[in-house]
Amino acid sequence: MRPQLITWKSKRALDGGFALGSCFGRVSGLSLGMCAKDEDIVTSAAVFGGVLFHLHVFPREVPEDGLFEAEWARLDAKRAALIVPLEAAGIAIHEAEAQPQIGDWVMDVIVGHGDEEPLFIGAHRHSTQTHPMAGALPRIAMPKEAPSRAYLKLEQALAWGGLDNDRVLFGKTALELGCAPGGASYALLRRGVRVIGVDPGQMDPMVLRFTGPNQARMKHLPISVGDLGEEPLPRQIDLLISDMNLAPPSALRYIEWVQNRVHARHFILTLKINDRAIERAIPSFLQQLGKFAPGELRVTQLPANRREICVVSGV
Repeated sequence: MRPQLITWKSKRALDGGFALGSCFGRVSGLSLGMCAKDEDIVTSAAVFGGVLFHLHVFPREVPEDGLFEAEWARLDAKRAALIVPLEAAGIAIHEAEAQPQIGDWVMDVIVGHGDEEPLFIGAHRHSTQTHPMAGALPRIAMPKEAPSRAYLKLEQALAWGGLDNDRVLFGKTALELGCAPGGASYALLRRGVRVIGVDPGQMDPMVLRFTGPNQARMKHLPISVGDLGEEPLPRQIDLLISDMNLAPPSALRYIEWVQNRVHARHFILTLKINDRAIERAIPSFLQQLGKFAPGELRVTQLPANRREICVVSGV
């Protein structure tokens, strides 16, 4: 066990269908061991014989605010260098731009801080519960003017849920519960999404003034979610977002009540995990949420999440 990397031995043989099934593991799969040299990766991959791989190269430790361009450039160079011995050994690799499809094999190469550290190699099959990007790390940088880290959390959640294609949300309407000071709202406005934000807290004036593509603007309701009963809302919302600073039992009651009014087609929800009792209750929270969510639940702890998990759902 090392920071952001855990391995363990199984008492039974594991096959290609193995999935960790934990919302706290962004990337998981079969361990193929460590490689002291780039050429050793061929030995690890050879056990799969004839598999066409997606090659994902990512760092072992990731800052919660993401990676800068210089680090991505180092990782891209490392990926290019690894392809040379793999292809020379007859191991086929997808183009870097190709995203995994359901059932595709992905080779995960975990890189340390320096070239002297060995590579750690793993493999997994892509599914609806795995991220299409290397290390579950979308290449997102937070703008300096963004008023809070909620910008980064929202953008990472869109990528995790497959909602980052502008054609999905452009021109649509989002209802955000717990919007202040406006980081997530700003991210949506930049994507041409109209936002109705609910929060008694103060919003950043820049967000309230901002006009995004398609004349996307924000309407701030400076009230608590419990006071929404007197407010007129659209009969259907495209995206319901919640980042309320409430324990999951309370947050889920409000979310269900709001969903019964607006019938949102997509969810992006943050559930706060404040103690071990809440952590142990996650399966029951997800079971409750599944009763009124608009589709299959996808659950993970995003790189920008702290003591919280992200749930994405949609039709």
